[in-house]
Amino acid sequence: MKKYCYQLFLLLLPWLYSCTTANPKQPEEETDSILDAYWMLLSLEGQSPQSENSTRTAYIRFQERENDVKGFGSCNNFFGKYELNGNSLKLSRLSSTRMSCPDMAEETRFMQVLERVDSYRIADRILTLYQGNEAIATFRSGNPDELEQPPLDTKIRIKRL
Repeated sequence: MKKYCYQLFLLLLPWLYSCTTANPKQPEEETDSILDAYWMLLSLEGQSPQSENSTRTAYIRFQERENDVKGFGSCNNFFGKYELNGNSLKLSRLSSTRMSCPDMAEETRFMQVLERVDSYRIADRILTLYQGNEAIATFRSGNPDELEQPPLDTKIRIKRL
């Protein structure tokens, strides 16, 4: 009986070894493509894009099927098309929902910047969009669950009855 258990163990050993030593995908490998990742806005023309009234992070997502681009400004969802050729990137037919928010200037600026993009680069989970040689927007890849988080300085108000 011991002999059979030992032989069974030897047969299962390679399988057990592969289960414990499999290398997980590194974040850099997950975001080596601009496609099908959530890119959260870090900066817009060198400045932080978050306004005091925003509770969600602006993001962009390039969907592989049908070359759709979708995202969130700081108040409205937007959508359109993109053309990708190597590191060249062109966004077109950008439209958005029409909700009115306290600070629409930041979102308008964001949309205007996206219309000027002509190329991109990815390095260490950071997507940089360019107009010519000038970096005009930077994004960080992330989890969609992170997009709904309120800013750290949000104060909770309790209404007394």
